[in-house]
Amino acid sequence: MVANLHRENFSTHEKRYIPSKEELCGSLYVEADRDKKLRMLFLSVLVCFSSLLQTSLSTPILTAKPKPVELKYSCMAVIPAEHQDQRPDEVPIILLHGLTENKESWHGIFELLALDTKKEVCIADLRNHGESPWNSEEYDVEAMAEDIKHLIDRLRAPKAIVLGHSLGGTIAVHLALTYPERVEKIIVEDMRPNGITPEALKDVQFLAKLFKDLEKDMPQGVTEIEAKKTFLKLINERLEKVKPSFKVDDPSIIPIKCSEGKCQWRTNPILLETVLRNNDELFSRSSGRFDGPALFIYGGKSNFKVGDDESNIKKLFPNAKLVEVAGADHVVHKFKKFTREVIKFINDK
Repeated sequence: MVANLHRENFSTHEKRYIPSKEELCGSLYVEADRDKKLRMLFLSVLVCFSSLLQTSLSTPILTAKPKPVELKYSCMAVIPAEHQDQRPDEVPIILLHGLTENKESWHGIFELLALDTKKEVCIADLRNHGESPWNSEEYDVEAMAEDIKHLIDRLRAPKAIVLGHSLGGTIAVHLALTYPERVEKIIVEDMRPNGITPEALKDVQFLAKLFKDLEKDMPQGVTEIEAKKTFLKLINERLEKVKPSFKVDDPSIIPIKCSEGKCQWRTNPILLETVLRNNDELFSRSSGRFDGPALFIYGGKSNFKVGDDESNIKKLFPNAKLVEVAGADHVVHKFKKFTREVIKFINDK
């Protein structure tokens, strides 16, 4: 019979109460049961912690992306008079300038692309350049790529064709590899996807030092164009001594801004300091893969030697086309072949 019931003692016919083991040892059973539950709880917590630890070790830590800034930009589209009711398609072309330059450096190319592609073409000042916000905390290529993605959002475009020169080319590369779904085509002017040659680094650092040294000679009490022409002359005098083959002939690219007679740099000095201190801080390395159309167009006389980096380019951009412009240095877009090749590449379906 089950314990805790009255049993009959058949020898005496006397009813007795026989306590169960639980009643006799109740407190011991309660303690044992409590210990068992505690052990099970401890083991459960241990297994849970172990699983969480394994997951955290196997999952990469996602760092917060830089916060984008609102870039200063302008766009244009050429619509024939007989088709005024039509609008450009929804994929714009965005042009990205090089270090210390500004959106005005694309004038001439900007208008030709709009005319011959029938697309909306936009030029923007990169962060820490021109009229765009300065940020001395986040100033590397990753931050600048986030700005361009944000610009595409502001243009309400699903994606864009991105053309970048020098630093702008590195930004275009990072954008295409990080957000391939937002880039229809990429054009990189005289820049490798990752890193630059020692000769190119020497050129970049020379110009950075030149701009820093000339800061003390910043003209005051003059108009902006007068200040730019003054600096253009000073720069070319310095270049003549160390690099006779290189000459700056366009005052619009000189990064000076004047207001009410007071002139200052249009480039955040922290960029020049970073280039001179550790170039890798600015030029973040990019990884990933972009399977869309890609054009790497470079100067045959440029120290950036993009053609020698073809194998690395093809790893990141399997469908990349490399085009050399003979006789061109780092600024390839001054040559007619550049414009011709870029327009053909954009218009190809």
